[in-house]
Amino acid sequence: GDFILTWPAIHCLRKILPDYLFKGIGRTEYMRLAINLGLLDSFINMDSSKLLDLFNGKAIPPEIDHPSGAVLWLSSGQDVVNLLKKYASLPVVSIAPFPAERMHVAVYHCQSMQCHFPINIPKNLSDCFLPRTKKGNYALIHPGSGSPAKNYSPQFYLNLADELQCFGYKKVGFILGPAEKEIMGGDFSGEWIEQPKNLEELADLLKNASIYIGNDSGVSHLSGILGIPTITFYKSTDPEVWGTLGRKVAHIKDSNEKSALNKVLKLLSSEKWTNKSRNLEGKVKSFSFKARKS
Repeated sequence: GDFILTWPAIHCLRKILPDYLFKGIGRTEYMRLAINLGLLDSFINMDSSKLLDLFNGKAIPPEIDHPSGAVLWLSSGQDVVNLLKKYASLPVVSIAPFPAERMHVAVYHCQSMQCHFPINIPKNLSDCFLPRTKKGNYALIHPGSGSPAKNYSPQFYLNLADELQCFGYKKVGFILGPAEKEIMGGDFSGEWIEQPKNLEELADLLKNASIYIGNDSGVSHLSGILGIPTITFYKSTDPEVWGTLGRKVAHIKDSNEKSALNKVLKLLSSEKWTNKSRNLEGKVKSFSFKARKS
């Protein structure tokens, strides 16, 4: 989720620098997904030994060359900034990964970027991404997240699946990661379970869904950005800070399972949800860019 919430800022930057190549530094599967979505052109694995001298502020590896500018989402990246600035013609900046005050993280990234580059931030950050053009074939539920504190009981999600079928979603599946499969896999025995091997498989699975419902997690953020009708639960986290972005998303903040389920049912019954989109405002770890060769 942290990675995905940088996407609007990167999108805005690409719009004002159309003739530059964008190279990312981060985890391989995250970088590949960003390339598939047009945010990056190429990448270097952040765990590569070739980057040690760069992160220590000693030398720029040949794989990066001398970038025209750079934005680094690092807690302490001033040494890298000082090194890259020696050769850059555009700003080289380091942005703290999270805001110091209560605000949406994606808005924070955009505003931080705007302090250094003349980007235009859309009123609705969901407008940074293309609308969905295809209908879905099934409903998906993700009962996990990065923290047990964000999750309801397995029975809650099973009850939710039953309710979705009552609303006409004939095929309802559950997305389980390796950790979730081990912890709660038995609770979903006999259900349709999907275990994508990587982020690209996950994105393909989500793209064919007619609705997605999940907790505050990276999966939910990806679903919203891809244009899937997305409902996200906020049991213990703040949607004003971590709210999923998307052209049709809803945030349900409730620590009580019964109340949360009732809110979902009310939403699914509403004309607002069934007939028109609900737009809400709102890791590439770091990336650089250089002039595109003719």
